[in-house]
Amino acid sequence: MRSILLPTALLLFFAAANTLAQEAHSGDAAATYQWVRANAGPGQCGCFGLNGGGVSGSWNFHGPWSLVTDFSAQYIGSAPSTGNSLTLTSYLVGPRYQLPQPWLHGSHKPHPFAQILLGAAHAGGGVAGVGDSSFGFATRIGGGLDVPLSPRFALRVVQLDYYLTTFANATNDHQNNFLIGTGIVFHWSRQK
Repeated sequence: MRSILLPTALLLFFAAANTLAQEAHSGDAAATYQWVRANAGPGQCGCFGLNGGGVSGSWNFHGPWSLVTDFSAQYIGSAPSTGNSLTLTSYLVGPRYQLPQPWLHGSHKPHPFAQILLGAAHAGGGVAGVGDSSFGFATRIGGGLDVPLSPRFALRVVQLDYYLTTFANATNDHQNNFLIGTGIVFHWSRQK
Protein backbone atom coordinates (compact mmCIF):
# COMPACT_ATOMS: atom_id res chain seq x y z
CA MET A 1 0.00 0.00 0.00
CA ARG A 2 2.80 2.40 0.85
CA SER A 3 4.32 1.99 -2.60
CA ILE A 4 1.12 3.16 -4.34
CA LEU A 5 0.21 6.03 -2.00
CA LEU A 6 2.52 8.67 -3.51
CA PRO A 7 1.80 7.74 -7.16
CA THR A 8 -1.95 7.82 -6.42
CA ALA A 9 -1.67 11.27 -4.83
CA LEU A 10 0.35 12.53 -7.81
CA LEU A 11 -2.19 11.09 -10.25
CA LEU A 12 -5.04 12.85 -8.44
CA PHE A 13 -3.05 16.08 -8.39
CA PHE A 14 -2.30 16.02 -12.13
CA ALA A 15 -5.86 15.01 -13.03
CA ALA A 16 -7.23 17.92 -11.01
CA ALA A 17 -4.63 20.29 -12.48
CA ASN A 18 -5.57 19.22 -16.01
CA THR A 19 -9.26 19.83 -15.30
CA LEU A 20 -8.52 23.23 -13.81
CA ALA A 21 -6.28 24.18 -16.75
CA GLN A 22 -9.33 24.12 -19.01
CA GLU A 23 -11.19 26.82 -17.04
CA ALA A 24 -10.50 30.24 -15.57
CA HIS A 25 -9.05 29.64 -12.13
CA SER A 26 -7.07 31.03 -9.27
CA GLY A 27 -5.03 29.82 -6.37
CA ASP A 28 -1.95 30.47 -4.32
CA ALA A 29 1.57 29.29 -3.66
CA ALA A 30 2.97 29.50 -0.13
CA ALA A 31 6.37 29.09 1.50
CA THR A 32 6.25 28.60 5.27
CA TYR A 33 8.53 28.13 8.25
CA GLN A 34 7.24 25.22 10.35
CA TRP A 35 7.83 23.95 13.86
CA VAL A 36 6.58 20.47 14.76
CA ARG A 37 6.11 19.18 18.29
CA ALA A 38 6.80 15.50 17.68
CA ASN A 39 5.58 12.71 19.92
CA ALA A 40 7.95 9.95 18.80
CA GLY A 41 7.70 7.61 21.76
CA PRO A 42 4.50 5.82 22.81
CA GLY A 43 3.16 6.07 26.33
CA GLN A 44 4.96 8.84 28.14
CA CYS A 45 5.69 11.85 25.99
CA GLY A 46 9.06 11.47 24.28
CA CYS A 47 8.33 14.91 22.86
CA PHE A 48 10.74 17.18 21.04
CA GLY A 49 10.62 19.99 18.49
CA LEU A 50 11.66 19.89 14.84
CA ASN A 51 12.31 22.96 12.67
CA GLY A 52 11.78 23.12 8.94
CA GLY A 53 9.63 24.45 6.20
CA GLY A 54 7.11 23.69 3.56
CA VAL A 55 5.80 24.72 0.19
CA SER A 56 2.22 24.37 -0.90
CA GLY A 57 0.00 25.24 -3.80
CA SER A 58 -3.76 25.55 -4.00
CA TRP A 59 -6.16 25.67 -6.93
CA ASN A 60 -9.62 27.10 -6.41
CA PHE A 61 -12.14 24.77 -8.04
CA HIS A 62 -15.53 25.88 -6.70
CA GLY A 63 -16.37 28.96 -4.66
CA PRO A 64 -14.61 28.70 -1.28
CA TRP A 65 -13.17 25.22 -2.06
CA SER A 66 -9.59 24.61 -3.20
CA LEU A 67 -7.40 21.59 -3.86
CA VAL A 68 -4.12 21.81 -1.93
CA THR A 69 -0.82 20.01 -2.40
CA ASP A 70 1.83 20.32 0.29
CA PHE A 71 5.43 19.21 0.65
CA SER A 72 7.19 19.82 3.95
CA ALA A 73 10.29 18.70 5.83
CA GLN A 74 11.45 19.23 9.42
CA TYR A 75 14.71 18.27 11.13
CA ILE A 76 16.32 17.84 14.53
CA GLY A 77 20.00 16.97 14.92
CA SER A 78 19.77 15.34 18.34
CA ALA A 79 16.39 14.21 19.67
CA PRO A 80 16.33 14.37 23.50
CA SER A 81 14.94 10.86 23.96
CA THR A 82 17.63 9.10 21.88
CA GLY A 83 20.32 11.62 20.89
CA ASN A 84 19.78 10.63 17.24
CA SER A 85 18.77 12.82 14.32
CA LEU A 86 15.37 12.83 12.64
CA THR A 87 14.19 14.25 9.32
CA LEU A 88 10.41 14.14 8.87
CA THR A 89 9.19 14.68 5.30
CA SER A 90 5.56 14.67 4.14
CA TYR A 91 3.78 14.67 0.78
CA LEU A 92 0.11 15.61 1.24
CA VAL A 93 -2.95 16.56 -0.81
CA GLY A 94 -6.51 17.49 0.14
CA PRO A 95 -9.32 20.06 0.25
CA ARG A 96 -9.20 23.55 1.75
CA TYR A 97 -12.26 25.61 2.66
CA GLN A 98 -12.04 29.41 2.82
CA LEU A 99 -14.11 30.31 5.89
CA PRO A 100 -16.56 33.19 5.48
CA GLN A 101 -15.90 36.19 7.70
CA PRO A 102 -18.52 38.90 7.18
CA TRP A 103 -17.47 40.87 10.27
CA LEU A 104 -14.53 42.69 8.61
CA HIS A 105 -14.33 44.63 5.35
CA GLY A 106 -11.61 46.14 3.20
CA SER A 107 -8.65 44.99 1.13
CA HIS A 108 -6.64 43.83 4.16
CA LYS A 109 -9.32 41.73 5.87
CA PRO A 110 -7.99 38.38 7.14
CA HIS A 111 -8.84 35.16 5.29
CA PRO A 112 -9.28 32.18 7.65
CA PHE A 113 -9.22 28.66 6.19
CA ALA A 114 -9.61 25.04 7.25
CA GLN A 115 -8.06 22.04 5.53
CA ILE A 116 -7.62 18.27 5.63
CA LEU A 117 -4.51 16.89 3.96
CA LEU A 118 -3.76 13.19 3.43
CA GLY A 119 -0.73 11.40 2.06
CA ALA A 120 2.58 9.86 3.01
CA ALA A 121 5.42 10.73 5.35
CA HIS A 122 9.02 9.60 5.52
CA ALA A 123 11.16 9.50 8.66
CA GLY A 124 14.92 9.34 8.21
CA GLY A 125 17.77 9.38 10.70
CA GLY A 126 18.60 7.41 13.82
CA VAL A 127 15.22 8.00 15.49
CA ALA A 128 13.49 6.32 12.53
CA GLY A 129 14.73 2.94 13.70
CA VAL A 130 15.14 -0.14 11.50
CA GLY A 131 17.10 0.57 8.35
CA ASP A 132 17.42 4.24 9.32
CA SER A 133 14.30 4.99 7.25
CA SER A 134 10.56 4.47 7.46
CA PHE A 135 7.45 5.35 5.43
CA GLY A 136 3.92 5.74 6.79
CA PHE A 137 0.52 7.31 6.30
CA ALA A 138 0.21 10.95 7.36
CA THR A 139 -2.60 13.44 7.73
CA ARG A 140 -2.78 17.06 8.82
CA ILE A 141 -6.06 18.55 9.99
CA GLY A 142 -6.26 22.22 10.87
CA GLY A 143 -6.26 25.66 9.36
CA GLY A 144 -4.78 29.08 9.36
CA LEU A 145 -5.16 32.78 8.80
CA ASP A 146 -3.85 34.76 5.82
CA VAL A 147 -3.73 38.57 5.92
CA PRO A 148 -3.41 40.30 2.49
CA LEU A 149 -0.48 42.68 2.08
CA SER A 150 -1.30 43.54 -1.56
CA PRO A 151 -3.52 42.07 -4.29
CA ARG A 152 -0.85 39.41 -5.00
CA PHE A 153 0.82 38.78 -1.62
CA ALA A 154 -0.41 37.79 1.82
CA LEU A 155 1.16 36.93 5.16
CA ARG A 156 0.24 33.54 6.55
CA VAL A 157 0.08 34.82 10.11
CA VAL A 158 -0.47 31.39 11.60
CA GLN A 159 -1.14 27.82 10.56
CA LEU A 160 -2.09 25.24 13.22
CA ASP A 161 -2.44 21.55 12.33
CA TYR A 162 -2.89 18.28 14.18
CA TYR A 163 -0.32 16.09 12.41
CA LEU A 164 -0.82 12.32 12.61
CA THR A 165 1.88 9.92 11.38
CA THR A 166 1.81 6.11 11.45
CA PHE A 167 5.40 4.96 11.81
CA ALA A 168 6.02 1.62 13.49
CA ASN A 169 6.92 2.07 17.17
CA ALA A 170 6.27 -1.40 18.67
CA THR A 171 3.27 -0.14 20.68
CA ASN A 172 0.48 1.58 18.73
CA ASP A 173 2.17 2.60 15.45
CA HIS A 174 1.03 6.21 15.46
CA GLN A 175 2.38 9.57 16.56
CA ASN A 176 0.27 12.55 17.58
CA ASN A 177 2.22 15.61 16.43
CA PHE A 178 1.35 19.30 16.30
CA LEU A 179 2.49 21.72 13.55
CA ILE A 180 2.73 25.52 13.81
CA GLY A 181 3.66 27.53 10.73
CA THR A 182 3.98 31.04 9.35
CA GLY A 183 5.04 32.35 5.97
CA ILE A 184 4.35 34.25 2.77
CA VAL A 185 1.62 33.54 0.20
CA PHE A 186 1.53 34.51 -3.48
CA HIS A 187 -1.96 34.65 -5.08
CA TRP A 188 -2.34 34.00 -8.79
CA SER A 189 -5.21 33.90 -11.25
CA ARG A 190 -5.56 33.03 -14.90
CA GLN A 191 -8.42 33.65 -17.28
CA LYS A 192 -9.49 31.11 -19.87
